[in-house]
Amino acid sequence: MERDRRVSFPVVVHTLVFDEKKRLLLLRRANTGFLDGLYALPGGHLGAGETIVEAGKRECEEEAGIEIITSRPISVLPFPGGIDFILEADRWFGDPRINEPDKCDEMDWFSLDDLPETTVPYLFKVLEMRAAQTWFHQYEEKA
Repeated sequence: MERDRRVSFPVVVHTLVFDEKKRLLLLRRANTGFLDGLYALPGGHLGAGETIVEAGKRECEEEAGIEIITSRPISVLPFPGGIDFILEADRWFGDPRINEPDKCDEMDWFSLDDLPETTVPYLFKVLEMRAAQTWFHQYEEKA
């Protein structure tokens, strides 16, 4: 009998949302138990039956109250135990607001030249990849 070798792991989708001044929307995580106090992109886990793009749209609506009209994948970052997909919104609508105050205690627009020191570390890699137009980075497990 052959053993099932399939792997189950979290799939997380984040979305870069820029305003007309090319500032990036970031939310400060709170009360989640993971990276609390750090600024991050709107995002979350892929739901059953969702596509990556659908998950990105849903998370932006749930967390920031905005509707993503169109988006495109720009980065894939596997990490030990899971994978992050990064989308960039090409068109969106709405007035961003904190829609989940139990998970986010602050939201603001930031220039890419002046991101908060308390930004999630993966975002710097994503922005580096975006600038270099590379799409893949494998995070290795640390010894």
